[in-house]
Amino acid sequence: MGCCSHAKLKSSLVLLNILYMLIGLIMIAVPAFAYSMNYFTSYSLIGSLIGAGVFLFLFSFLGLCGALHHHQVMLFFYMVVLGLLCIVQFASSITLVAINKEQQADILNKSWVGASNNSRQEVQKAMDCCGFDQNVTDSIIPVQNCSALPCCANLYKTSETQCFLDEKPVNATGCEPCIHKVEEQFAYAAQVSGAVGLFFSFTELIGIVLAIQYRNTKDPSRAYSFPGHGGFAK
Repeated sequence: MGCCSHAKLKSSLVLLNILYMLIGLIMIAVPAFAYSMNYFTSYSLIGSLIGAGVFLFLFSFLGLCGALHHHQVMLFFYMVVLGLLCIVQFASSITLVAINKEQQADILNKSWVGASNNSRQEVQKAMDCCGFDQNVTDSIIPVQNCSALPCCANLYKTSETQCFLDEKPVNATGCEPCIHKVEEQFAYAAQVSGAVGLFFSFTELIGIVLAIQYRNTKDPSRAYSFPGHGGFAK
């Protein structure tokens, strides 16, 4: 029974860490591919995603080695780090799921103000919109390159602000403010990210339980065990 439990715990922990390693590789490969194809040019965003992928891969490799060798020290650090990640990810996921519309608008406004001109122009080009709210924020940060957008190119406007949405005609003309298009995608992304984060925090909790149980079992294939490698001799 002990041998069966040891083998099952080991297999479960190995499979869980292999899954995390695959996710880490995806987090490294996808942003790198997107950058190479010029889908994104934000160095901070690409670097953050690749850095998170590298950390997850190395952390999973630590857990995999600890599981394969039944190494007490590796498993201990694995449990501690996994516990901290579980707490942070659970709290972040709950925040994303519970965020309201006013908080979304405030976050988007701060992101727009803090973004570079190139990043703002990329958003305008991708979503065919002009400015952030065509109100207070755009009076602080003047809009740029709106006249080259498809929503304004055929209106023959002489200034960027003339590309703003004009709702007075029967058929509204001009470009919508970007907040109208971004906030819908942001709300959807926040809900999906929160749900995915909650799911992974649950898998991390399972990993903690497996690591604790596996660490406290003795390897039946060893007649003698040494400190740091499965406990002490019987």
